[in-house]
Amino acid sequence: MKSKTDRLILREYTQNDKQNLYKLFKENFVSMYEAHLQMKDISYVEAYIKFYIENAQSSNRTHYYFVIELQETYDFIGIIGYSFVEEINDGSVMELEYYLLEEYWNNGYMTEALKKVIALAFEDGNVLKLFAQCHKDNVKSENVMIKCGMHKSEIQPRPKAYNGVLKENVRYEMTASDYRKIKSV
Repeated sequence: MKSKTDRLILREYTQNDKQNLYKLFKENFVSMYEAHLQMKDISYVEAYIKFYIENAQSSNRTHYYFVIELQETYDFIGIIGYSFVEEINDGSVMELEYYLLEEYWNNGYMTEALKKVIALAFEDGNVLKLFAQCHKDNVKSENVMIKCGMHKSEIQPRPKAYNGVLKENVRYEMTASDYRKIKSV
């Protein structure tokens, strides 16, 4: 699957992405907040990519992750996607994740990419609810969620350990009904 926005290309992972993903996962903000993405060496990235490529080819797909590239230059700038969490009322609850190389922050790229991924999830899938969470001090990520029409969830996640220190996260969500209201405006 490949999709475009005004400035971006969202495409599925290939094995050719391993160096770019390794660079992204080595960035301080990723390794500090996301223990599951701390890649010790390139072999971890190869296994990570293999998992998502195989899942994308599965008839029972549960993960929808994309490389984010600039349309003009095809430069890799980050990743975005969503994963199955649970089934409710004949639809799915999915968790969003997104990471952008720091040199591309403050350009509106992640907001643009997230709006597209939200549309893909609600229009092409049987998704009833999307949610995302971030460290409560990660104001930039929280602002991306707000700009995309997500609202603070009544259900807030438990504190999570970051480098051995317990910190609070915030959770934002959007239902299919919320999405239809925003889209109709």
